[in-house]
Amino acid sequence: MEYGYPVSALSFDAEQARWSLPHDFDAETMLWQISHDESGATLTDALGTKRAQGVMTADVPLVLEKPGGGTLRLDRIEIDGVLAFYMPADLLVPGADYREVEPFALPARAASPEEIAGMQALGAGTMVATSDGPAPIDWLRPGDRVLTRDNGYQPLLWVGQHTMPRRAPVETRPLRLCAECFGESLPERDVLVTPGTGILLAGHELELWFGESEMFAPARHALPQAETGAGRQILYSMLFEAPQVVLAEGMWVATVHADAGYLSLLPDTLRGPLTAQVATGHAEPARAWLDDWEVAMFRRERLARARRLAA
Repeated sequence: MEYGYPVSALSFDAEQARWSLPHDFDAETMLWQISHDESGATLTDALGTKRAQGVMTADVPLVLEKPGGGTLRLDRIEIDGVLAFYMPADLLVPGADYREVEPFALPARAASPEEIAGMQALGAGTMVATSDGPAPIDWLRPGDRVLTRDNGYQPLLWVGQHTMPRRAPVETRPLRLCAECFGESLPERDVLVTPGTGILLAGHELELWFGESEMFAPARHALPQAETGAGRQILYSMLFEAPQVVLAEGMWVATVHADAGYLSLLPDTLRGPLTAQVATGHAEPARAWLDDWEVAMFRRERLARARRLAA
C-alpha cells in the first residue's frame, strides 16, 4: 500500500511552472492511499472511502525542484486512463513552491505511427522482471536494473514514452497478444506490443535451418491473427547500452536496437551522452531476425510436430 496526494490537493501556477500544497495540508490525516494486486488497483481517501478502482498506469512523472536544492519525483497515477493520484518520492512541504523541471522521459520529438510500429515497445502496465521483482514498464526509470537473458540485471539508460494516435493507420497499431497464446504462461497475461517487437523463438528447427538456437520474430509475424489495439495507446521502449532480451509477462522479448531515428527521439540533454554511450554496443542486434516466410515455416513445422505427437 502506498500513499500520496489527491489530484485536488496540488495546485499549479502555469506562468511560473510551480506546484504547491495548501498551507494547511496535514500529511498525517489527509493523504490518500492506493493498493494493487492481480485484479487491479483500489484508491481510497483519507477517511477510507473507495474513490476509484481499475487498471493502474503511470503517466510521465513530474520532476520538481526542491526549494533547498535537489529534485523530487512526483508520479502521476492513472486508473482506467483517468488521472487519480499523485505519488511522491518524498513528502512535499505544505505552502512551499516547487518549480517543474523538464521530465526525463519526454522525447525531443514525437515519433510517427510508422516509427512506433517498427520499434520494440510494450504497452502500459506490462510487467517486466527487475532486480526488485516484476514491475510495470511505465514505472521503470533510468538506472533501474532489468533482468536480461544474456547479461543478468542491466541498468536502463532511458525509458521512452510513445503515443500511438487514435486514428493511426491500422497496419501500425499495436497488437494485443492474449494470455498463453504461445503456450502455458506465454505470456502470463494479455500484453500490448508494437508490430515490430521481437518475440524470442527457440527450437531445434532453428538450429537445423540457420545454425541459431534462438531467433527473433516480429510480433506481426509470430502471431499474425492477434487482435489490434484500438484507440489512443501509450507504449514504452527500453534503451540499454546494448540491445537486450528481457522478460516481460513471462516471455522473452527484444529491447531497442538504436539507430539514428531512435536516437533523434532522445531528450536534447541526453542525446549527446547516450549516443556516445551506445555507439559500440548497438552495432549488432541481440539475436538474428527471421523473415516473415521463415516465421511461417517455423510455425508450420511446430504445428505439424504437435499433430504427430498428438496422434
